[in-house]
Amino acid sequence: MIQEIIDSIKSQGFQVYAPEKLTTYCYFTDGIRIGYAEFDRLEGAKYSTVHKANSYTGTGFKAENIHEALSHAPDWVSANEKAASFKYKDFADFQKSHWPPLLPY
Repeated sequence: MIQEIIDSIKSQGFQVYAPEKLTTYCYFTDGIRIGYAEFDRLEGAKYSTVHKANSYTGTGFKAENIHEALSHAPDWVSANEKAASFKYKDFADFQKSHWPPLLPY
């Protein structure tokens, strides 16, 4: 199931990274912007944005699709929440702070 999501994201030209042993999630990037995807057995593909963790907004916002997951924040996010959310410089910066190793798929 996650492999189908990975294949779909890759077919749109994005790089995909996931743990060596695939589980239910992956990250994807255009080299700078980062998105998150996961497979939920009841809901199917789910997406979210990715930003540096903070106590106000967590690590990302629910997104409707791949392209919205690569945005700073979806339109429904408040201005205060957007201002409190800081993106990683690029995927390399994100990968340095991500504890499990992520491999390209």
